Amino acid sequence: MLKAITTITTLTITLLYFLLLSLTYPYVCWFKYRPTNDDNNNHYIPSTDTIINKRLLKLCTKKYSLDLMPMPSKIVMPDQATTIHIPSIIAIKTKHSLPFPTLKTSKNASFILFIDYEFDKENNFYPDLGIDESYELNITSKYNASLYAKTYVGIIRGLSTFQQLQYQKKVPVPLLIYDKPHFIWRGLMIDVARHFIPISIIKRTLVYMKLVKLNVLHLHLSDDQGFRLESKRFPRLHDTEQFYSQDDIQDLIEYARQRAIRIVPEFDIPAHTTAWFVGYPHLSSSQKSSYELEKTWGVHNATMDVTRQSTYDFLDKFFFEMIQLFPDKYFHIGGDECEPYEWMQSEHIQKFVRQHRLHHHHDLQAYFTRRIEKLLKKYNRKYKS
Repeated sequence: MLKAITTITTLTITLLYFLLLSLTYPYVCWFKYRPTNDDNNNHYIPSTDTIINKRLLKLCTKKYSLDLMPMPSKIVMPDQATTIHIPSIIAIKTKHSLPFPTLKTSKNASFILFIDYEFDKENNFYPDLGIDESYELNITSKYNASLYAKTYVGIIRGLSTFQQLQYQKKVPVPLLIYDKPHFIWRGLMIDVARHFIPISIIKRTLVYMKLVKLNVLHLHLSDDQGFRLESKRFPRLHDTEQFYSQDDIQDLIEYARQRAIRIVPEFDIPAHTTAWFVGYPHLSSSQKSSYELEKTWGVHNATMDVTRQSTYDFLDKFFFEMIQLFPDKYFHIGGDECEPYEWMQSEHIQKFVRQHRLHHHHDLQAYFTRRIEKLLKKYNRKYKS
């Protein structure tokens, strides 16, 4: 008897669950728009439209499918929308000339995108960390759309979303997208030290980074297998065959800036430094007078002598040269996989450790990092490791 009651109760609860789900499904996927604190500055707030929540979008794809990467913060559309295909060639109208690449355009195109942003000279230079990247994209009809942002970076982010919509077979209209990044640092690291990559390939990578709204290119420029950037102050640092000239890197930084992407350089110290010692062996912790680039992958023992003042004098001059090339406020110093073998084998380094009451090789690396931090702060740079 008890078993029968339990079975009936379970079936009843299950039926009620599916009944409630069928009744509430439209409201889960298509709930009425309610303004939030983020909407105070919105130019276009529809009163009768509904909004797709990013978390619930999968439930709604049967009705409208928008394949966007990353998904915008808010997508607003009416319950009953018509669909269009946005042509690959459009016309763009704007109050100010746009100092960056846009989309394929023609003055005679039938589809017009109106662009507006708060133009000023400072607004159009380097996209520092934390710059406003938000935008509003409003597809109003089969032939018109508008894009608004506070900064040129926001316009570039909005154009990336618009370009992705151009690849969609069907786009519901009217459609309003309000977007801003969840993470202000969205990076891609490329190791050009171990595997040299031509500038043309890096530029192609930047184009696709822009499309998916990545905003930091982290270039790993030195390691045991190579030093890839020209130094005029220390010309024996860089590889003589596969390297980027200073003109190359300045051109690349401008190419990235026009796509609202920052370039953060990394010069790995105090380990992963064999390439430094090929031309300047006096920087090393060992007594070796000559070095060759490593040909194999892995963690090697070559380590800078962090106890000599001459090491810091050298790095100070090197940093000064590099910050003339890289406008970004961040400067990456690597700092990983510092094998203590050469430090442990050096008598004068071990004497330094005892004199400064350092109890572990990690303490010695921390001492080095603090001194490097002071050097970079002198040049208004923040270090990352």
